[in-house]
Amino acid sequence: MVSDQDHGDEVLEPYRALRGGSGRFIVEGALAVERLLQSEFEVESIVCTASQRARLELPVGVPVIERSKQALAELAGFDFHRGVLACAKRPAPRVSLTSAELERLRGRARVRVVVAEQLADPRNLGALIRNLAAFSADLLVADARGADPFSRLAIRAGVGNVFRTAMLVSDDLPRTVAALADGLGAAVVAATPDPGAVDLGRFEAPDKLILLVGNEGAGLSPSLLAAADHRVRIPVAPGSDSLNVAAATAVLLYALMG
Repeated sequence: MVSDQDHGDEVLEPYRALRGGSGRFIVEGALAVERLLQSEFEVESIVCTASQRARLELPVGVPVIERSKQALAELAGFDFHRGVLACAKRPAPRVSLTSAELERLRGRARVRVVVAEQLADPRNLGALIRNLAAFSADLLVADARGADPFSRLAIRAGVGNVFRTAMLVSDDLPRTVAALADGLGAAVVAATPDPGAVDLGRFEAPDKLILLVGNEGAGLSPSLLAAADHRVRIPVAPGSDSLNVAAATAVLLYALMG
């Protein structure tokens, strides 16, 4: 077991109430931590129970502090049962693809990019990222005004899939969408509940497309809707509200992957 004194109390500081801190984020749970460890993100430390330490393939040179379940809960500030926490360095936001990345995507026969405009709830963003991984989407463009994809709740809802999802963060979505559409030769498809939009089952998906999904309450902004070449809707039962944005994105990706 490693004691606090071996690495200094500052190692444990980001874990108190799981607040992370400047330039860091916290990951909780074995599967999310495993995906973090398999990624290129820089891991600063790990705190875990003895059983999780035995089962995880932990990197050499990273401080590992062993704690009981009760001590982990006290550290987290709530009844925490997942057995492992990790602290990693926050990456600088990527605002554009490199020319090589753009060329690789352009060379593919089929491309699926998802643009998420101003999602407010980090759990919705995390679930959406999980859907992108499930349906092998190529890229997420997240709105800089929306939820933080590296917040604890987003990482938890996404089960660590943010660590294996290509992502850009944009503070000007219409400009980013226009640049990607031009660079990839892709059509822009807006998801909207508007009755005038084409029903999803009748829409013939182009080989390369950029899918726009909007804020939980307001939907897509007029400026982003104006950037769309096509508008599609998911038919729902009369009197029903539109689907949650993460659920809608799963339905859309499933239908558009063919």
